[in-house]
Amino acid sequence: MAAGTTEWDARLEQLHGLAPGEFGGTYEDWLAALHPEDRAECLARVERALSEPGPYILLHRTTWPDGSIHWIECRGQVTVDSNGAPTGTIGVAIDVTVREEHGAVVAQELAQERYAVETLQRAILPAALPSVPGVSVAARYVPASGPAVIGGDWYAVIPLEGKRLGLAIGDVAGHGLAAVADMADARFSVRTLALTESRPDRLLDRLNHVSSVFGDETLVTALYGVLDPLEHTWSYAAAGHCPAILRTGDASTTMLEGPTGPPLGCGGAFRTRTIQLPHASTLVLYTDGLIERRREPLDTGFARLQAACASGPAEPEDLCDYILETLLSDEQPEDDVAILVAKLDEPVTPSQGT
Repeated sequence: MAAGTTEWDARLEQLHGLAPGEFGGTYEDWLAALHPEDRAECLARVERALSEPGPYILLHRTTWPDGSIHWIECRGQVTVDSNGAPTGTIGVAIDVTVREEHGAVVAQELAQERYAVETLQRAILPAALPSVPGVSVAARYVPASGPAVIGGDWYAVIPLEGKRLGLAIGDVAGHGLAAVADMADARFSVRTLALTESRPDRLLDRLNHVSSVFGDETLVTALYGVLDPLEHTWSYAAAGHCPAILRTGDASTTMLEGPTGPPLGCGGAFRTRTIQLPHASTLVLYTDGLIERRREPLDTGFARLQAACASGPAEPEDLCDYILETLLSDEQPEDDVAILVAKLDEPVTPSQGT
């Protein structure tokens, strides 16, 4: 190491496109063999290995004399003297060009699929949300991190007779085009059924029957409710879905648990619960990707969400952004996330409600 020389055998020279004996053997020769875009990382990796002597792996490109690019993976070991001071490195190298090129092709295909699926997902979800007098509504959708992991989270807002508003949110298990297709089926079915079924439990009963077209292995959760700004009531039923959060005008929050039936397609019955809403109440509906974390109790996620709802701004658009920034700022979501927020504004008079 002190001499600043590097010894390559004929095979290593061949990996770099050199004839036997063509490698100069100096530090500068080794540096020149590295692809310009990879030099800084390789140098940093070697420096780390020398500061803490041990095994290391270098993956870099090299440009052959004919201009072709090849990938080399080097597996080395730092040698030390009797005092533990580094004296040099030894190791082996292999050509991994085929592996890296194949990986690049796969990554590109996955990125293209992700773009296609995400585009389809956003096309199906509404660009603008309807509302009724006395209610402000906002929603957000965040895809999961990583290629081709767009999921089946969905939401729907449906204006109903009597100036009421139907709110729905759900999650189709799985990812990719199949999940998005099932999501579209669920969302469009809810929108259609809501026009004829006034009770949330009956709507879920019918949606449970419709879900048989999704396939035997598809798991769908859903929460559907009817918000009445004139009566200040929220009537809802759930099929295996996360409970909504209610925030009142004084920023206190309540998790609206029960009654919860099984996920759609699993049989069972659903029940409607109706609650009275205080003035300026806000409902926060969401999917489990917002609260679930690996190696963390689910209650921790619920508590984190309730705290964000309590401390966040009043307006639904701002509250959506605040919740996402608070719960997802430090990490990329492993599952996709949907949020639907509805707020009762000024009290609606009977003349406005007709």
